[in-house]
Amino acid sequence: MATTPTPTPSGKDSPATDARRAYPIASNPIVLENEQVRAEFDRVSGALISMRHKPTAWAIQNRAAWGESFRAFVPTADRNYDPVLGANNRLSAFELAKDGDRLVLVLVWQGWVTEYAGRQDITLRGTVELRGNLLSFRPEVVNGSGLRVDSLAWPILGDIAIPAGETCLTRDNLELGTMRRTPVYPAMVNERGYWGTNYPMQVNGRGRGGFQLGGPNFLTRWMLLSGTRHGIYFGTHETELMEVVNYVLELKPGYASGFHCTVPKGPELDGYAVRLSAEATHLCFVGPHETRRLSEVMIGPYEGTWHTGLDIYKAWRSTWFTPPPAPAWTGEVHSWQQLQINSPEDDLRTAFRDLPERAEKAAREGISAIQLVGWNHGGQDRGNPSHDPDPRLGGFEDLKDAIAKIRQMGLHLVLFNKYTWLELTTDAYKAGLSAHAACDPYGIPYYHPGYEYQTPVQLAAVNTRRFAVACMCDEAWQALCEREFRKSIELGADGILYDEAFHHASANFCFSPTHGHVVPATLWSGDLRLGERFRRVLRETVGEEAFLMSGEVLYDLQHRHYTLSYFRITPGHVPAGRYADPYQPMMIAVTGFDDREMINRALLYRYLISYEPFNFKGNADDFPSTTAYGRQVDALRRRYAEYLWRAEFRDRLGATVEAAGGDHDFSVFRQPNTGRRAVVLVNDEQDATVEAAVRLPGNPGELFTVSPERAEPEPLGGTVLVPPRSAVVVLEGPFALPAA
Repeated sequence: MATTPTPTPSGKDSPATDARRAYPIASNPIVLENEQVRAEFDRVSGALISMRHKPTAWAIQNRAAWGESFRAFVPTADRNYDPVLGANNRLSAFELAKDGDRLVLVLVWQGWVTEYAGRQDITLRGTVELRGNLLSFRPEVVNGSGLRVDSLAWPILGDIAIPAGETCLTRDNLELGTMRRTPVYPAMVNERGYWGTNYPMQVNGRGRGGFQLGGPNFLTRWMLLSGTRHGIYFGTHETELMEVVNYVLELKPGYASGFHCTVPKGPELDGYAVRLSAEATHLCFVGPHETRRLSEVMIGPYEGTWHTGLDIYKAWRSTWFTPPPAPAWTGEVHSWQQLQINSPEDDLRTAFRDLPERAEKAAREGISAIQLVGWNHGGQDRGNPSHDPDPRLGGFEDLKDAIAKIRQMGLHLVLFNKYTWLELTTDAYKAGLSAHAACDPYGIPYYHPGYEYQTPVQLAAVNTRRFAVACMCDEAWQALCEREFRKSIELGADGILYDEAFHHASANFCFSPTHGHVVPATLWSGDLRLGERFRRVLRETVGEEAFLMSGEVLYDLQHRHYTLSYFRITPGHVPAGRYADPYQPMMIAVTGFDDREMINRALLYRYLISYEPFNFKGNADDFPSTTAYGRQVDALRRRYAEYLWRAEFRDRLGATVEAAGGDHDFSVFRQPNTGRRAVVLVNDEQDATVEAAVRLPGNPGELFTVSPERAEPEPLGGTVLVPPRSAVVVLEGPFALPAA
């Protein structure tokens, strides 16, 4: 058996002490059990020592001695590293009670003992409830001490067993519009710099762009640990965002092979217990003499693919989400063009008076909406937060006149907006806007490195326009943003697209004592307040049905205020966001000059098309091969909207597709009223036709095929032939054949 605990404090000598720190276990555990899950808690330490999924016999929390209760950090005046270890803090009390049909367990740890500040008047009251296959964990921290509780890790799965028969495990989370699948087993990617951690670590919520070198924080709402047939769901079921919850994985004692990042085989290595742990880390900052209820965390095993895990999130999301009012045109099949007319390097491409001419070209290509970028003073990513039209392009009246003319063509003009940054080179920043920057605990503004554009000097990051991160919780900043937002309404635009709405660079909080908010305040909570504020402005002016609120890579709670989400996809894209909301307007960038593959993904995943020739600097007719195929795809989606637009996206659920040459992309749509299905098949081969057999479970009706190039339905006689670089849709009848 692995070595038992030693009295050496955490942070002293080698981390081997922490790697070997086990829990002494009492003989009679506290049990929560139903037909799905059996969970056991140690009655002495309160550690979660066993968690078993009964239908599959998966012992998720494996060895009792390596179960854990909680861990917290309570910094002192001269030491940030002052952990509170569950192994050194016994349970003060517990109560197991029945509430109707529910079993509720309350665990109390009173009088925390920190490693370096000793005993403190701090209590954790944790409520655990078993609901079906889900364990609910609701922590409350009662801080009667003079110190601050910066973080709390609870619950913790201290020793996750790999399910029998599984050869791999991934960490799945939504990031930048796709579900990232990060290897955990048999090799585990280390996402934090090895210089700053004791073990290989992944922190869900730190973006892949931040791999080892720091980087953006993304709001984490759920995480899956997925095998091919089993998984564990972790979800933060909270809508107020008063704290940040990250999901943290650690591999102890470390890699077997650092070269290959492999998880050691077997239960022990050199006397260390080999174990993978997962925890919900609440960045809570509970102040002295403050009591705070923290976010509810749900953990539950599931059997099946990642879709089954995400169904748990979908069920919870349905309890609070209602789509906001929006213009009717945004819910129909249509396409956009993104058009940039100025960058921070002053490539003043188009005067406002000349915009209608460029818009006419978009209209001829069948485009319905233009997102105008770089119209603000200074160009894209310069001058923030100003939304004054650039006088060098013609000024306010010229832009207002151009928008009116474009709308007379039947096009919708949507203005690029941005509210997350303060550009550092502006006179306004130096004259006082700096007071609205989000500050770290040392009083220093959080910064963003900015973006490089066009010239060799800026592309080498010599003269980049860098940003301070705005404090979204500063009431004065919110009022300023409202004034800037009103300018888009006054210009007569059809809506805004809020760029970079989804993050605040490396910042999660603002610690400034001068902004009038609690210290610290989450910037995410300010995002939601700003969305509510913009909605109020619309109700007071043009009306919510007359003005589109859209944004880039929106996170779930923002969908209550912004209707359409825009992002970019790459090979390996997993459409978890679309699966979570089958009808949410979502749009992807199409940049290639014969970009059939990207347009096929729009068909496959029910995404709108944003045409962006020359990296959104060109005209819509600059890549006619792309727009011609896009028109064919959109025409097909309009004609068969009951199958491809108003039907529920099911990803690959509900059909099997077998084809020579390996796996080929396909998706399934299901009509909510009739249950009839459509299967979209895509062939990325450059020259070869793919022959595929499509099977629908149950007793399907007669099957027909259509395609972008051949929209008339034909009965499916056997297999489906998908031409190179194209798509074919299999439709389940019976149905009246629509007119062309």
